[in-house]
Amino acid sequence: MITITRTLGIALLFQLTLLSCKEESVPAPEPEEPKPSAGFSMVQVSEDDPFTYSFTNEGDNYSLVRWEFGDDSVSLDDSPTHTFLRTGEFRIKLRTENSQGFWAETETVVNIVPDSLIEVLATPKPGGSLDLSVAANLAVDSIFWYKGVGVGGEFLNNNETVNISVAPGQFEDYTLRVKTPNGSIAEISRMLTDLGVVSDVTDRGVLSVSRDNDGGKFAGEGSLKLTDNDIQTKFLQFNYVGDLWFQLDFYEPIILGAYTLTSANDVPDRDPKNWKLEGSMDEHTWTLLDERTDENFEERFQTKTYTFDNHEAYRFYRVSVTSVKAGGLFQAAEWRMLQLPQ
Repeated sequence: MITITRTLGIALLFQLTLLSCKEESVPAPEPEEPKPSAGFSMVQVSEDDPFTYSFTNEGDNYSLVRWEFGDDSVSLDDSPTHTFLRTGEFRIKLRTENSQGFWAETETVVNIVPDSLIEVLATPKPGGSLDLSVAANLAVDSIFWYKGVGVGGEFLNNNETVNISVAPGQFEDYTLRVKTPNGSIAEISRMLTDLGVVSDVTDRGVLSVSRDNDGGKFAGEGSLKLTDNDIQTKFLQFNYVGDLWFQLDFYEPIILGAYTLTSANDVPDRDPKNWKLEGSMDEHTWTLLDERTDENFEERFQTKTYTFDNHEAYRFYRVSVTSVKAGGLFQAAEWRMLQLPQ
């Protein structure tokens, strides 16, 4: 009896040992999936709708996708179609992911420029008025005309044309807003004289100055702020001694007849007071085009427009500031060069 009991105990112990070995076994590792890739192509869906694009996913080895269109909208579709509702620069991102959490991402930029889509045409009429009409490279559902910059000005009408009057020698701003059948909006503002549309050509030229801000042209108040089309920024020069000039190089000669200067945010004593505008073909021989003395900017961020009689094309246009209102600092928020209708 003793021998039998002992044998059973050994058999039971062996069985428990086998069970213990099974519980501690490690499962085989899950095979690693191929890594995903991300890539896509895009195409404008219709020639008369520059706001709508079809996107084709060209990635591999993914189970999930996420699109971001840069306008606070997203899509989880594999190859979506998207309509932008306004003009601007949009960063398109595609992210692909496999079931193990590995991901890939790619992006590109879509830039929808309103000036390339619509334009204001101005036709002089008898009696000194102008008929404004629309030239458009897109399908138009509705038109809105405003007097002033932006839609905060006086609403005029929804017609294809609008008749306006601008006093000779004066400048007035008008805004055109166009809506497409898909609800997308394009909007431009134009400065007008009694002769027609004034073209701001500042961005066609390359700016240079005789002496920059102490921090250089890229500084927060460097010279590049003078032509960034933002009156909330400014160019500030320390230790001004009356020898400051700033100029635009247009590469090709151009006939200009007006310019603007905008006062900056603080200390009126820093405003330009006396200056002259000259034109040149070679930066050596200069022709005086306009000269101002005892100018006064009554307000901060005030833009003043100056016209001059000119029928010659020049490659270089230079403003030389010979005096500020007082003290040894110069500042200006913006300088723009304008081409008048011929």
